[in-house]
Amino acid sequence: MKAGENMTDEEKQEYRQKLIDTCKVYCHIDYDDDVEIVKLMLDATMQEMTELIPNFDQYNMTSRQKLLAFTSVKELYDNREKYQKDTKALSNAVSSMLLKEIYGGAAQ
Repeated sequence: MKAGENMTDEEKQEYRQKLIDTCKVYCHIDYDDDVEIVKLMLDATMQEMTELIPNFDQYNMTSRQKLLAFTSVKELYDNREKYQKDTKALSNAVSSMLLKEIYGGAAQ
């Protein structure tokens, strides 16, 4: 059973807000102008991780999974103009962490 199944909607919202706040710190964003784009990027990252990582639980992520999510959002945020032109570009570090998660990192 996934942790999210035992959480109330309020607990899920609080958990998500904490992730967003931590992500903003990781990305060095100290203003709210781009908070909606950060939320969108984090949600897209969560969808990708759910599809690609076996048994992924967005409400009970490992430290590596959190770092992967924050790194992915930072990569998307910092290079958003670049990705508009070249959607295949992705840093080796993010790709490496994702592959580790896909092929056994999430085995518990």
